[in-house]
Amino acid sequence: MKKILFSVLTLSILTISLNYGQVSPVEKGLQAITPDAIKAQFGFLASDWTEGRMAGEKGEFLSADYIASMLQLYGVKPGGDLLQTRSQGKNINSSEISYFQNFVLLKTNAGDEQILKVKSSDGKMVKTTNFTYNVDFTVKPSDPGIEIEAPVVFAGYGFISSKLKYNDFSKIDVKGKFILRISGIPKFIKETLNTTETESLAREMESTLKAMGAIGIIEFNPQATVVGNPDSREFVNLSPSEGTPRSGKPYASFSIPGKKSADNLIRIGVSVKTANEILKGTGVNFDDYIKKTDANEPFLIPPVTDKSIYFKTTIKTTQVAVRNVIGIIEGTNPEQVIVLGAHYDHLGIGNGYIWNGADDNGSGTVGVMTLAKAIMETGKKPEKTIIFALWTAEEEGLLGSRYWVQNPTCPLKNIRLNVNFDMISRYFSDDEPKKVTMTYTSSCPGFKDMTIANLKKYDIDLIVDYQPSADPTGGTDHRSFVNAGIPIMRFKPGHREEYHTPKDELNTIDWDIMEKIIRINFSNVWELANTNW
Repeated sequence: MKKILFSVLTLSILTISLNYGQVSPVEKGLQAITPDAIKAQFGFLASDWTEGRMAGEKGEFLSADYIASMLQLYGVKPGGDLLQTRSQGKNINSSEISYFQNFVLLKTNAGDEQILKVKSSDGKMVKTTNFTYNVDFTVKPSDPGIEIEAPVVFAGYGFISSKLKYNDFSKIDVKGKFILRISGIPKFIKETLNTTETESLAREMESTLKAMGAIGIIEFNPQATVVGNPDSREFVNLSPSEGTPRSGKPYASFSIPGKKSADNLIRIGVSVKTANEILKGTGVNFDDYIKKTDANEPFLIPPVTDKSIYFKTTIKTTQVAVRNVIGIIEGTNPEQVIVLGAHYDHLGIGNGYIWNGADDNGSGTVGVMTLAKAIMETGKKPEKTIIFALWTAEEEGLLGSRYWVQNPTCPLKNIRLNVNFDMISRYFSDDEPKKVTMTYTSSCPGFKDMTIANLKKYDIDLIVDYQPSADPTGGTDHRSFVNAGIPIMRFKPGHREEYHTPKDELNTIDWDIMEKIIRINFSNVWELANTNW
């Protein structure tokens, strides 16, 4: 009887071993992508312990250490700088590589002197109205400080969309002038364009206006009770019940050190009182303008005449140490590289809140970490090399990814593709919970065919809106690769009301859609890493 039982047990073990041996590498990788694995990584990264992961601050360094530890646990090799050791009081590079790409940003805060005046001419008389800093106006500081006087024009929402043939600047000369604009975009545009398109257009506004010769943007929110942040993404009412911007501490701007001064537009946020003083005598009625523009009805904007803006700002600039986290799985062909990237920073602590940034972008960070786990568990070395890059300072202007593209850890010519993960854990809407947008470079049409096939083959229940483009839009890190001429791919579901508020917490995450996005990306990346395309 014992011999029979032993034989049966041996046969069962042998059968299980044979069956396991028949599991393909891609199926092994998909089996590693589980809700428990995703939640386990996410729970710490988006917790209060990481203090909102603000670039250069303690919580972000803690997060970077955690990410590096997980990559090491999964067996992913470090791909960053050489480690340094101390010998006789000096730093010496060792032959050992770390998981970190270290660099320095310049952090610029407003200095002691901030002056805004509106000058009105009436014949021979010049009236000057002085405004109070952090009451009537606030400034987005940029290096260097500046003193300037220039005319001002009113541009309504100051928005351009070639797709809708909408242009607030079509009859306005902005060269050498400040532009006064209402924050946000018209309601009909919100209802016509998708979130990715409107977000991209808003972020590209500055470069468009620079090309038109404008010298600065003055922005106000007619609904706000106090002056807001001059960054249009956060220029909102400061009511804690509605979610507050990070203006609980002095606003700062960040930049990568360079040989030339930054060529940025002056950015000033003003109160409604200040905006009214600038427009006094023009006959503009904000409420009437907003009502008609939201409904896409024509509105003739009267010109601003005999008005100029005097502005002076001083700054305080310090150096801030930051780091990207870089891991690598070496392929059989090191001259073919795929970069999987996500930013791990968020908005830190401000105004009494910790901005944990669960969806933005704990979700993308966990997505890249989970892909590292899955690819290692295939048990097979890919043909192409795969780099796992977790970027710092995306929230400050895509600085981490931009720095890496300028200082790559592999030859830039070897990079075949960047797959970007940013905000992958919120469904599109209550009516379309399975919908995601796939943005990709149109010179790679096979990406769509491959995705359609893999969704079906691996039973991944997503409805994909395919959006190819020769110049893929979106205000996140894939733009650093687009600007370098590298193809990109990105999946994104929704852009919800908790975006850039303290309410972006773990309890809002849709685990199902996040898992599905990770699974389709794994199946795509594994195919691309092991085939010629």
